[in-house]
Amino acid sequence: MKRRIAWSAIIALCLCTAGCGITKQPEPSKVESEDTSVVNEHEIEETVSEIETEETESKSMDTEIESIALETETEPEETESASEEEETRQAAERIICWGDSLTYGQGGNGVTYPSVLESKLNLTVVNYGIQGETARQIGIRMGLLPMTAGTFEIPSETNPVEVSLWQNGEDPIMMRLGDCGINPCRIAGVEGTLSYEAADNKYYFTRREPGTAVLAPEGSQVETFASGDKRESDIIVIFAGSNLPPNKDTVGELIQIERQMLEYLGAERYIIIGLTSKTLIPDVEAINQALAAEFGEHFLDIRAYFLEHGLADAGLQPTEQDQMDLAAGEIPSGIRVDEIHGNEAFYRMIGEQVYQKLEQLGYISEQEKK
Repeated sequence: MKRRIAWSAIIALCLCTAGCGITKQPEPSKVESEDTSVVNEHEIEETVSEIETEETESKSMDTEIESIALETETEPEETESASEEEETRQAAERIICWGDSLTYGQGGNGVTYPSVLESKLNLTVVNYGIQGETARQIGIRMGLLPMTAGTFEIPSETNPVEVSLWQNGEDPIMMRLGDCGINPCRIAGVEGTLSYEAADNKYYFTRREPGTAVLAPEGSQVETFASGDKRESDIIVIFAGSNLPPNKDTVGELIQIERQMLEYLGAERYIIIGLTSKTLIPDVEAINQALAAEFGEHFLDIRAYFLEHGLADAGLQPTEQDQMDLAAGEIPSGIRVDEIHGNEAFYRMIGEQVYQKLEQLGYISEQEKK
């Protein structure tokens, strides 16, 4: 602004001088001298125009500099925000292991792969493995496939009452060997426990606390515990498909239900464990290849590991039977207790391999390790 005022004063002074020269004729002796001091109005206008142009360009450049500076100031905040979001996403509290007897740990004398994981991590590891269950039954327990009750009255007292259970018009055949992930549950808004009595082949519901009697209408959904306990931060491990296993033509059904499980649970971090027994599942290689193609880096081919490293990592020398097993493409008998279940070493190695996969996928931080 001071610069503009200064130039305005000079221009005004020049204009005054020029005006006097025009209105008052100079004396002959002074004409030559005054000609050198007279400022041409056209030249003044050009000078003013150049000055204004320079000032306009200067203001434009200042505006651009300010804009760039503002962008530079905001960029670190955006980067920091994205970094904080990534750190929040990676923070895990639990690992939820869904499966059948291989997750339950049948044959392992109390050693399970989830217990091995928990011994190595500062995280809660939940074992939702039940012996004998199919992938479909596992999906029912987690709440993916809705299970409903027939019409029955929930009494006011905490007495067991018979109830019929249905899934897609059929008895889901639940709770034969466990109820983890189901209880405590809710039916018609009442919290309680479902049970199965083999003696009379019937299901029963027992409310948790006394209250007003409630008539549960036909089709009342059983809200399993697991269905209300989902967390986006959970790391999910699914080891399913050994009971009523697929073949190379029906493996798509197993893939579909496992994919539905992951979507239902909202799992961004997960591991899918492949099938193991060639004796019980003749198409096991083709099935595992299909699972690997579908789930990519999230797939753990535990069978291939056992075939190649199982005996050595268990500290065992192969027996004649082990060599026959390996030649037939079967997991060595030295780390099994029957056609499909393993011994302690078997489950310890699964736990170690899942742990290594968690590391490879970047799911666990140094702070989460023991």
